[in-house]
Amino acid sequence: MKRVIVILMILTALAAAEDFKRHAFTVSGGIPGFLIPELAYEYSIDASNKIGISAGSIVLWPEYRLSYTRMMRSFELMGSIGHVPTADSSDSNFLSDIFEEILSGGTEGCTFVSATGGYRFTADMGFIFRAAAGGAVFVGDDGSAVVPFVQLGIGFGF
Repeated sequence: MKRVIVILMILTALAAAEDFKRHAFTVSGGIPGFLIPELAYEYSIDASNKIGISAGSIVLWPEYRLSYTRMMRSFELMGSIGHVPTADSSDSNFLSDIFEEILSGGTEGCTFVSATGGYRFTADMGFIFRAAAGGAVFVGDDGSAVVPFVQLGIGFGF
């Protein structure tokens, strides 16, 4: 039992000695309706490199993405790749197609690549505030479209 306590104390001391939090959850919202709201989980490889997964919505349509973030002090650069799924086509008709197009913002069935730059403040207690701007290129069956966006988010790192 003493060994277990010593090992736990050593691991706690190592975690407390790091200048960054390994895990973080954030919630972000954006304009013009891209990724509202988005829940993201990030894992820090080191103080400057993070990988993350997120799920959110475009208007009310779901989207999923995988991200890489490079931190330079409080400045963040993020690159992501994601997908907007299509609806179940078993009950498809003219009205449901229009409804799905409106809810997805015209991105249903698209794959996208996005790049953002922004500011991230992380307090000692773990509170995170972030503001970012960038754009995304959506590629679908009927061509591609570029969508600029701005995001504001809050979160907690631990």
